[in-house]
Amino acid sequence: MDPAGSLPTAAEVAEVLPHLTPKQLADAVWCFAQHEVKPTAELMDAVAQEIHSKLVHFRAQDLSNTLWAFAMLKYQPTEVWWQDFERQVYGALTDLSDRQLANLLWAFAVLERRPVAADAIPASAATSASASASSSDVWSADELSASSSISGAAAAASAGPAGSGAGLGCSAPEVELLAACERRSGWVLDPLLAHSCARGFSGYSAGSLHLLVWSLGKLHHPPPAAWLEGFLPAAESQFFRFSPTELSNIIWALAKLGVELPGPWLDKLLLVAQWRFPSFPARLLSIVAWSTATLNHRPQQEWLMCFEEQVRAKFLDFTGHELACVAWSLRRFGYSTRNNAVFYMLQKQHRFLAADFEILSNPKLLRQVLGWKAAAASSGEQDGDGGRRNHNGGLGGESVP
Repeated sequence: MDPAGSLPTAAEVAEVLPHLTPKQLADAVWCFAQHEVKPTAELMDAVAQEIHSKLVHFRAQDLSNTLWAFAMLKYQPTEVWWQDFERQVYGALTDLSDRQLANLLWAFAVLERRPVAADAIPASAATSASASASSSDVWSADELSASSSISGAAAAASAGPAGSGAGLGCSAPEVELLAACERRSGWVLDPLLAHSCARGFSGYSAGSLHLLVWSLGKLHHPPPAAWLEGFLPAAESQFFRFSPTELSNIIWALAKLGVELPGPWLDKLLLVAQWRFPSFPARLLSIVAWSTATLNHRPQQEWLMCFEEQVRAKFLDFTGHELACVAWSLRRFGYSTRNNAVFYMLQKQHRFLAADFEILSNPKLLRQVLGWKAAAASSGEQDGDGGRRNHNGGLGGESVP
């Protein structure tokens, strides 16, 4: 910036960019994001182009900082940029710290870089590679460790000319499969997940664990069973270190992913949330209830009593949308609309009755929530369709690294 506080023009920046090192480029965009400086689209395009020309020299931290900054600035690079960036991330897998890896996944989620369906891989490549690599849908611990240990060599192969990986210990079918993967959007997410749990999430902080699972929920990308088996005990060991927002985001993400959770694990998470209910604003209470109901889990009676008390105490802080989520959840927990203070308050709350057309226009949901009688819905309609539309965005916007 000049002394007046204005940003330099794209032309002025273009003169300086070629002289910046990869670290300086990464630090520059990180600084923009950290200080909430929003460069012009033209300026960001120039910076992104220079970063792209030097990606091969970016270290793990530079890659993480760059994409985190792009996500904070809501800057969407080109498809060619993405492909080369993902290839470079793949080569740096073993150098990523837990926080850097979590920040990368968070940025992928914010920028909505979702993996495409696996059937986009050519059948010939997938079949040949599976015959030689003995791959499976569920990663074993040995496979995860092997994936991490060879990632650097495999990425070096992918960065060079097609087929150059054959001399690095990769068979021709494996190189063909890797090349096919690189043509898919978001293909590097699965290697990132594999590396994250290769050592059982050893050393991962509460914040990093939270970002990992929130990102998967935001991307609608269910992890393999082996990943979840490692994540659940790691998260349980950090329950008391999660903030109310992080606790809510974790259960929201797991609900969005549709995973089957062990009842005792979920009860422990809910118990920690119950102890901290006074710190939960109305929005978080709504998300916790909706997520628990979506997971088809009925909390303990003591939890339900404490939750009701919190809803009554913070009733006026809820939006109509959030009240509908609470009411839908209570009905899923088996509550009746008769002789219940929360439902009585709902029926007197005009904001709830009129504020959210999308939810309240669903006759079946209205019938569940308020006990109103309406025409019978079709037998194929599932309970909670209206509720599942409620928290599509979760609280990701508040969960910045």
